[in-house]
Amino acid sequence: MINAIYSNLCPVCHGDLGVEEIEKKRCKKKNLELEKVYEIPELEAFSQFFSSRVGELRALQKLWAKRVLSKESFAAVAPTGIGKSTFGIAMAAFLAKRDKKSYLIFPTTLLLEQAIEKLGYVDEEIMKEAIYYHKKVDREEFFERLLNEDFKILITTNQFLAKNFDKMTGITFDFIFVDDVDAILKASRNIDRILRLLGFYFDGKWKGKAKGVLMVSTATAKKGGKAGLFRQLLNFDIGSASLAIRNITDVYCNSCDMEKILSKIKKGGIIYAKSVEEAEKWHEKLKDYRVGLVTSKSKKSFELFKEGKLNFLIGTAYYYGVLTRGIDLPKEIKYAIFVGAPVNKIKIDELDNLSPNMIKFLANLLRDDEEIKKFISFLQTIERRKEYEQLKKAIKKAIERAKPRDFVIRGNEIIFPDVRTYIQGSGRTSRLTARGITKGASFLIEEDKEIAKAFIERASYFDIEFKNIEEIDFATLEKEIEKSRKEKEGYRDVIKPSLFIVESPTKAKQIARFFGKPSVRYEDIVAYEVAGENRILLITASLGHLTDLITNKGFHGILVDGAFIPIYASIKKCMECGYQFTEERENCPKCGSNLINDAKKRIEALRKLAYEVEEVIIATDPDAEGEKIAWDLKNMLPFRDIKRAEFHEITRNAIRNAMKNLRHIDENLVKAQMVRRIEDRWIGFVLSQKLWKVFNEKNLSAGRAQTPVLGWILERAKEHRQKIKIGIVKELGLSLKNVDREEIELEIELEEERHEKKSPLPPYTTDTMLKDANAILKMDANETMKIAQTLFENGLITYHRTDSTRVSEAGLKIAREYLKENLITRWTRGGGAHECIRPTRPWPRNMVAKLIEEGVIFAESIERKHLALYDLIFRRFMASMAPPYDVVIRVYRIRYNGMEEHDERIINASGISYELYKSVLVKRELPIGKMKARVEIIDVPKVPLYTQSDLVSKMKENGIGRPSTYATIIEKLFARKYIMERNGKILPTERGERVFNYLNKNCREFVSEERTRLLYEKMDMVEKGKIDYYDVLKSIYNEIRKIE
Repeated sequence: MINAIYSNLCPVCHGDLGVEEIEKKRCKKKNLELEKVYEIPELEAFSQFFSSRVGELRALQKLWAKRVLSKESFAAVAPTGIGKSTFGIAMAAFLAKRDKKSYLIFPTTLLLEQAIEKLGYVDEEIMKEAIYYHKKVDREEFFERLLNEDFKILITTNQFLAKNFDKMTGITFDFIFVDDVDAILKASRNIDRILRLLGFYFDGKWKGKAKGVLMVSTATAKKGGKAGLFRQLLNFDIGSASLAIRNITDVYCNSCDMEKILSKIKKGGIIYAKSVEEAEKWHEKLKDYRVGLVTSKSKKSFELFKEGKLNFLIGTAYYYGVLTRGIDLPKEIKYAIFVGAPVNKIKIDELDNLSPNMIKFLANLLRDDEEIKKFISFLQTIERRKEYEQLKKAIKKAIERAKPRDFVIRGNEIIFPDVRTYIQGSGRTSRLTARGITKGASFLIEEDKEIAKAFIERASYFDIEFKNIEEIDFATLEKEIEKSRKEKEGYRDVIKPSLFIVESPTKAKQIARFFGKPSVRYEDIVAYEVAGENRILLITASLGHLTDLITNKGFHGILVDGAFIPIYASIKKCMECGYQFTEERENCPKCGSNLINDAKKRIEALRKLAYEVEEVIIATDPDAEGEKIAWDLKNMLPFRDIKRAEFHEITRNAIRNAMKNLRHIDENLVKAQMVRRIEDRWIGFVLSQKLWKVFNEKNLSAGRAQTPVLGWILERAKEHRQKIKIGIVKELGLSLKNVDREEIELEIELEEERHEKKSPLPPYTTDTMLKDANAILKMDANETMKIAQTLFENGLITYHRTDSTRVSEAGLKIAREYLKENLITRWTRGGGAHECIRPTRPWPRNMVAKLIEEGVIFAESIERKHLALYDLIFRRFMASMAPPYDVVIRVYRIRYNGMEEHDERIINASGISYELYKSVLVKRELPIGKMKARVEIIDVPKVPLYTQSDLVSKMKENGIGRPSTYATIIEKLFARKYIMERNGKILPTERGERVFNYLNKNCREFVSEERTRLLYEKMDMVEKGKIDYYDVLKSIYNEIRKIE
C-alpha cells in the first residue's frame, strides 16, 4: 500500500483523508462511511417499493432513481427493453404516495392505455389518484378533476398537451416523464408548455426555477433550436438514440441471386431498394418469401411483420425513411439487404444552380486538384467573395481531370456513396438491449463494380470492412445472430452504468462521439452520456491533475517520520494570472485576485457522478503521470469499484479493446511519479531558497535536470565564440579549409562511385519527433508537444510521449493499407504496450483535411500547423515500413593549394521510402578536371549553437529527462530567463550564467550530469518494480539534507 494524506479532502468531515480511511471507506474522525454523505434518503424506500411491485431495480433504473430523487432533470440513455416506461410509471406511483404530482406523456393512445394498465399492476390503490385522457373516459369528470387539481398522476398523449394546455395553466408538477421526446420536439411549443409545467415562466426571457424534474428519452430525429432550453434551464442536452457501436457482419456481393440469400437467412430481414418503383418490383417478384412492402403511405406490413405473419419487409434506402429510422425490433430484425448501394447523384451541368454548401462540398471533394487548392484557405466564406464564380469554373475543370477513389464520375453525373444511410439502415440489425448488443448481418448487392469499389472505400472511413459473400458460412453466422438474442440465465443486469474519466474535455467529447450523439449534463462538470456495448457510459474529464504536494506542512510537503508520506491538496488556479498553488486561501498569492478555480469543486462533482454509477473506469494517459492521476481519482472516489483502461490511440477499436481488458492501477508507475515529483519538489525548493538568499531575487529556481542542460548551453556558447577560417565555393557547394586567397585552382577527380541500399529511419519517438519538428517545421519543443497532444486527443496519432519504436498489429495494418505490396514488416518486435508515434489511419494530410471538412472525422482546433506535424508523422511512419531506398554515392578527391581533401556525397536517391521521407541530403555532382574557382573566405564558429532539437537529442543520448519531460525542461529554462532563442539558436543569458556558475561551484555533486542520469535510472527501476521507492526517497532525502 502506498501511503499518502489528502489535505481537507474527506467528503465526510472535510478534514484530512488518509489512505487507511480510503481503504476502509470510512471517515476516522466521524466514524461514518465515506459514501454516506451522498446517499439519498428516499432511495431505499423507492427501491423497496419498486421491488415489491415490479421486481428488483436494474442498475440503470437505480441511476435514474438517484437523479429523480435528487431533483436532477435528464435525458435517459436507455437500451430497448430495459424498463424505462415501467420506471416512469413506478416513480409516479411512489411520488403520489408522498403527495407529489407527476405527469406521464406518451406518443400514442395505445401506449397510453398500456401505461394505465401497468400503473394498475404497479399499485391498484393509486389508480384513484390518477387521471388519464382517451376516448373511453368520462370527459367531463376528467376535466373537472384536472381544473381542480384533484389528482396525483396525469397521463395523456403529446397531442392532448398541445390542444389542452390552457386548461393546465397554474399546475406545477414534481415529475414529468416524456416517453417519446421526438413527438415533443416536432411541436416545439410543447417544450415551452413543459417548462411552464415545471415552474418556469416567460417574461421577455425565461425566468424562475424548476420546481420539478423532467425525464425524457433520447431523440431519433433532429432536435430543433428550442431543445437548447433544456440546457439553458435544466442543465442537460438531449442526445441521439442511434447507436454508433455496430456488431454487424458486412457482406459484399457483385452479382447475387436475391432468392438464394432469402432462402438461406429464412426470415427476419429488411430489404432496401433504391426507389419506390424498384421496391414495388422486388415486392412482386419475392411474394413467395412472405415479403411486405412498407412506404410512407402504407405501413400495414410493418404490423404484420411484428406479429410474425411476414418474414421480410421491403422499402427504400432513404436516410430519414420509415425502415431506416422508425423501426426498432431487436429480436425480429437480424438481416439487412441493400439491392444496390445507396448513392447520391449530382448533375454536372446543373452545377451553377447548386447551393453554396454543395459547391463547398464538391471543392472539398476535389481539394487535391492544383487549381482547387487556391480556394481552400477561404472556402468557408467563398459565397461572399468575388472568387465564388471562379471556383465553380475550377470545379468543372477539376471534374474532367479527377481520378477519384471514393466517388464516381460518369457522363454528366457525380455519383457519391451514401454510407450514412447504409449505416442507419444496417443498424436496425444490431441494437442495444437489456441483454447487451445484438449481432446482425448486412448484405450489399451492387453489380456496378466501380460504384461498389467507391462505396467500400468510403465505408472504410467509418471502420466498416466488407467480406466477400464466398467467405460467409451462413450456418455459423445464423448461430451467432441467434445466440446474441437468446435470453441467458442471470442476464437481467447486463447493462452497467459506468463513469469513464479522461484528462481533457476534447478527449471526452471525441470518445463519446464513437458511441453516437451523446446526451450531455452540465453541472459543475460536463458529462457525456452514451450507450456502449454493455454499459451506459458517463464520460467526463478531470482536467489533468487534481492534487499536488502542499507547501506548508512536513518537509516541503512530505511527512518524514520513519516513513515518507506525501501530503496532497487540491490544485487552485488563479483565473487572472494563471498561477497554481495548493495552500488553502481565498486569493492568489501572486497577484491577489480572488478569482480562484479550486479542483475541489471538480472532485466533489466527480464524487456525485461516481455515486450514481456502479463502477468507475479511469482512462488517463498511458504513462506514469496518467497513472498518478488515476491513483488520485481512485482515492477520491473510494466508494465504487475502480478499474483502469489503457489505450495508446483514441480510435473506436482501441477504446472497445481497452474496455474489454480493464486492469488495476499499476502502483509501481505511481511510485515512480511520486519519486520524481518529491525529488523535484525537494531539490527545487532547497536550491531555489539558496539562490534567493545569494542573489536576493525570488524569481529564481533550480532543478536537477535543468542544471546540466543549462551547463551544456553555456559550454556550447563558449565554444561557439572560437572562430575558424573556411573558404566557400558557392557554385560547387564546397567548403574548404586553409584557404587564404579569393581565387584558387581546383583539381577534382572521381575516386569512387557506388550504389547502395539504405534502410529508412525508424518511426518517431518523442525525442526524434521534437528534433524534426524543430529542424523542419521550426516549431519549439513546447509548441510541438501541445500540437501533438491535440492530434492525439482528436484521435489522429498514437500517444506522443514514448521512447519506443515498436509498431503494433494495428499499426502494421494501417501501413499495409497505405503501402500495399510495398510493405516491409519492421519494428514489430519488442514487448510492452508502448509503441511508436504513428497515424491512427492510413490517411495522408490532404485526406485528413478533406474528411474533417466533410464531418467524417470529428476534430477540434485542427489548424495548418497541426496538419503539418501530422504530415511529418505520417510520412516518417510510412517510410519506416517501406522497402530500402537506392542511393548513388560519389567520393571525390579535391586538390588545391598543395592540399588534398575527400568529399563523399549522395548525388541521387530514389525509392518510395525516400519519396515519403527524405532522410538523406542529396547534393549536386561535382565537375571533373581542373578549374579556377572564386572563394568566399569567412570566419565561422568552431561549433554551431544548440537548437532545441539538438538539446532534445543530447538529453536522450545522455539519459537526462524522459519523453514526458524533454519539452518541460527546456520550457522552464526559458521561463526563468536563463536562456533565450535567436534565429532558432539557443543562447545563455547573463542571469543563466550567474545561476549555473553558483550551482556548479557550490552544489556540483547534487546537480551534475552523472548524478542526474543515475537518479533517472533509479526512477526507471522503481517504475519496473526492481527497487523500493522508499529506499530511493531515503537516499534523496539524506542528500538534500546535506545541501541545507
